[in-house]
Amino acid sequence: MFKGSNKWMLIIPGALMVFLFVGGYFYVSSADRIDHEELKETLTLEGHIEEETVSVHWDWGMLPDGEIEGEEYVGVIFYDDNDEQIHGSEVVDASVTLYQSGNETNELEGDIVDDGVIFSFPNRLDAYTVYGVEGEATIELETTVDRAEVYYLHTWENHAGQRGDDPSFEEPPFPGMDAYDYFYWVKEIEITN
Repeated sequence: MFKGSNKWMLIIPGALMVFLFVGGYFYVSSADRIDHEELKETLTLEGHIEEETVSVHWDWGMLPDGEIEGEEYVGVIFYDDNDEQIHGSEVVDASVTLYQSGNETNELEGDIVDDGVIFSFPNRLDAYTVYGVEGEATIELETTVDRAEVYYLHTWENHAGQRGDDPSFEEPPFPGMDAYDYFYWVKEIEITN
């Protein structure tokens, strides 16, 4: 069957296929992976103020291991040029748009509270759409904003919702989640005009 040098015609491609398979397996196995706690470090959270309009954009950068199930929250507190907090009644419009690969997947309204605005939106995988990984919140006010504090609250357990009205999410109330020690984190940035 293998006369002369014909056996190399089967051995070399076979060895190459085995090498590529093994190398590919090790490459995929060693790819960067993060968990929900580490997502806080890879999350890009930035904002921009233009007179009476505040824009906030976030992007996870990569999906964490494990379930993608829960609710995300963005809280924004506004300050004028005297560094006095602007009351929530000065908010004219507050909306959030969710994206996946640059395409809009969902648009929701924010909840206006005394101290600012709170946006809540899902983080879940639904067929081929991932919700909550990237988005932009836009808030329009009746007065000029000089500075804003932005808080991003990420959860990774299914829950009945954050029932607080504090946009800084300091000790947020999660009814029915007392048995869980650690299922969320908050990342904070400050943006200026």
